[in-house]
Amino acid sequence: MLILIAFSFLAGIFTALSPCILPVLPAIMAAGVSEGKLRPLGTILGLVCSFSFFTLALSWIVQITGFSPYILRYFAIALIFLFGLIMIFPRLSNWFSTVTAPIAGLGQQVQGTQVNQGFWGGIVFGAALGLLWTPCAGPILAAITALVATRAVDITAILMTVAYSLGAGIPLFFIAYGSGKIVRASRLLSKHSEMIRQFFGMLMILFSLLLFFNWDMLLNEKLARIFPEIFLEKKLPVEKVLKEVGGGENLSLNEPSPEITHPDGWVNSPPLAISQLKGKVVLIDFWTYSCINCLRTLPYLKKWYKDYKDKGLVIIGVHTPEFEFEKDIGNVKKAVAQLGVDYPVVLDNHYGTWKAFHNNYWPAHYLIDQQGNIRSIHYGEGGYVETENDIRGLLGLAPLKMEEPKRSIRPISPETYLGNFRGQSYKMNIVPGETFDYSYLPPLGSHQVGLKGPWRSENEFIEAESDKSYLDLNFLASRVYLVLSDSSKTPMEVFLDGKLYGRIDIDSDRKYDIVSTSYGQHQLSLKVPKGVKAYAFTFGDE
Repeated sequence: MLILIAFSFLAGIFTALSPCILPVLPAIMAAGVSEGKLRPLGTILGLVCSFSFFTLALSWIVQITGFSPYILRYFAIALIFLFGLIMIFPRLSNWFSTVTAPIAGLGQQVQGTQVNQGFWGGIVFGAALGLLWTPCAGPILAAITALVATRAVDITAILMTVAYSLGAGIPLFFIAYGSGKIVRASRLLSKHSEMIRQFFGMLMILFSLLLFFNWDMLLNEKLARIFPEIFLEKKLPVEKVLKEVGGGENLSLNEPSPEITHPDGWVNSPPLAISQLKGKVVLIDFWTYSCINCLRTLPYLKKWYKDYKDKGLVIIGVHTPEFEFEKDIGNVKKAVAQLGVDYPVVLDNHYGTWKAFHNNYWPAHYLIDQQGNIRSIHYGEGGYVETENDIRGLLGLAPLKMEEPKRSIRPISPETYLGNFRGQSYKMNIVPGETFDYSYLPPLGSHQVGLKGPWRSENEFIEAESDKSYLDLNFLASRVYLVLSDSSKTPMEVFLDGKLYGRIDIDSDRKYDIVSTSYGQHQLSLKVPKGVKAYAFTFGDE
């Protein structure tokens, strides 16, 4: 665990030194040139605490209160805007000092020290930044997000989050402190300190407008094109970190593999046990049939099975469901047939095998040798050449000389859940467990979802309660997929950028290909038939 926490800390430092800090850099530097020597310290402490808390607890807060996370976001943006005005106008600065004086006095009484008001103003300012800052989605932060998404928030996830936040906070503190130090130490700059302070106030107002109109995504997109290597975090040994997160301390290479645990049914095969497959090379693939990342790996898995099954390879697809309808063996059988999967698939509805392998990812591959020992582990997409050569090596075949397929580095919208538990992208407030006639004031911000017409919201999905129920989305990608369940005689109408794109028949519980278009920011509107349930959007750039 200590190594994992150390890597989380290093990943935070790396994030703070990467281009994705640029959108918030003016606000960080503004903390240094503001009044109060302890303002930078208060700002960074507020940012670290706020970012850690909301990373771990935002889903829980949304589920309990039913509030849209965008209420908190807009409140934080308003605070940043207010701080910008305070830095520009001295009267507002005096007013803010008066308002925060009781807080500063309380802090002095608790600590028994003289802590100036700049510290407490920094705490408030940093807390707003912590809610608004979206760091580069590197492997460590992605691992933390996966733990939270699968409700596996334990002491490890908490310590990783805090370590990551502290790692990011330390460089940011020196940036904030250094900017103020430079201004105060330079005679030339100190003469114009008030003007510099007002300049940073204007930058903070611009920063708040950038966030309010969701222009920060466009800035990050440009940065990703200019600095692709930094966004990929290739300088960190991330694969080792991911193995620690996903596999846990008890799952190591060259040790016996865990067993298939509490299976809920088999497809394409009678029940199998890893202990009965000694003498064979076994590839365990954790997947679920509505996961777009899993589906992108299937062509490689099917090819490996076709090429090497007669040479001693067995692939077992461990189908661990993300949604309730994926637990139905009839749905899994239908999906397996449609996808052309002919290797054994085991249903892991109660996460028995998932927990036995200490897994945290869809997809994840565990390669087991003829003696039943784990020889390699890979999380996520990619690594196809390496995995195939590992298979060939265990089978006694010469390695292939191939290049890894190139993957796009352009940013795309994140996976967007629609149910109460993880639905954090709505522009309006969602009423859990009830039918409600929704409307919203356009436009939608980047990655935002809007509902129009009657919808019922449950933990995992939203259900259309009328043939005039609309599901709208602002997305950045070239392909859009949506997990839907139930069926309807009425096709779902798809509108892209205000024009009718097509109609889709909803005939089963599965992932549907919704749109394939040019890469960019687009507006999607779906007229969903009554009774159809929508679970999650995923995206691609192909």
